[in-house]
Amino acid sequence: MKNFKPTKTILSIVCSLLFISSTFAQGMMQRPQITSPDIADNNNVIFNLYAPNASEVTLSGGWMSGFGGEQMTKTEEGVWTYTSEALAADMYQYTFSVDGVTTLDPSNIQVSRDGSRYTNYFVINGEYSQYYSMKDVPHGTLSKVWYESPSLDMDQRRMYVYTPAGYEGGTDDYPVLYLFHGTGGDEDAWTSVGMVVNIMDNVIAEGKVEPMIVVMANGNYNQKVAPDKATPSPANFMSAYDENAGRFEESVIKDIIPFIDSNYRTYTDRENRAIAGLSMGGGQSTYTGFTNPDKFAWIGSFSGAFVVWPGVRPGPGVNDLDMDKLENDVFPNLDSSINSKMKLVFLGIGTEDPLIDPQRKFKNWLRENNIQFVDAETEGYSHVWALWRIDLIKFTSQLFK
Repeated sequence: MKNFKPTKTILSIVCSLLFISSTFAQGMMQRPQITSPDIADNNNVIFNLYAPNASEVTLSGGWMSGFGGEQMTKTEEGVWTYTSEALAADMYQYTFSVDGVTTLDPSNIQVSRDGSRYTNYFVINGEYSQYYSMKDVPHGTLSKVWYESPSLDMDQRRMYVYTPAGYEGGTDDYPVLYLFHGTGGDEDAWTSVGMVVNIMDNVIAEGKVEPMIVVMANGNYNQKVAPDKATPSPANFMSAYDENAGRFEESVIKDIIPFIDSNYRTYTDRENRAIAGLSMGGGQSTYTGFTNPDKFAWIGSFSGAFVVWPGVRPGPGVNDLDMDKLENDVFPNLDSSINSKMKLVFLGIGTEDPLIDPQRKFKNWLRENNIQFVDAETEGYSHVWALWRIDLIKFTSQLFK
């Protein structure tokens, strides 16, 4: 080794590596330090993105009308910035668009997935949103379990199961809430975007909600598992939904409930079993609950898409209810006798929701037939997670008491 003489090639590689290292270090030192999002004391939120070579950057946020984009301003350092108006307490999702390409905020590690939609998010604490973040309270457990689903011709399907703090190592039985996602979502949606684990941990610890097991199954009849974990089904879900309507609901009764009652410490009577969901899941939960009153005493719908009920649409693709079909074909046995069986029927929706008309049609039909329910319309909300998380807290706070 003492006679070793470096060749020109080796010297060239060493010099190149030293140059790259020096350039990288210099670039890191020159790159501005960025905080994004930066929530001010008055709830204005500042967004920053370092993109010195971009010609246009826009910001899309859940607080904007139609989730539209707002132009960001470029500083001399190459940082694009935007300051929002003062925002109300809530959890907000957002993305950037850099020269027409949607991208996440590299300065924010908080990312949620709802189906194929990935967004960053942040939380401004308030009456309800205080429950969305992790607190120093006893924590439950989220399990991802596989079960057989003969009703859907599948040997394996995945669902999420939340068990409250104290379940592991304990001996007590628990009531169960079956909770479903909306169109485009999957079994992960309520935990990723709905913040159900933090919500349940926090509201249970505060005594606002009774300890319960929460079961979140994949409501897409043609999926074994969330599409980010497996090749998506080749079938177009919505185009084939009408002819397959009711299949998932059947699997809830025949496959999911028996699995949960066999593998978890549950109360198996109807008074200790609730069912709820958002959008498509709201339609599925109301149909399952009303047609199986021997299984459930609590029904919750958050912006329920009642148009997913089997055979209820006036025609293919029509976003409305045929009331004659509803009375004669969908719920032929539903009348005021259900009042003695149901402890709570909660129908929540925002006044700006595009599903408000079919929802009100159904509620008027319930009133005409003297069927009791809680009418939970909330001013100003559209078809958004911001309302569904709040409705979940309102609904669960009334369960099993």
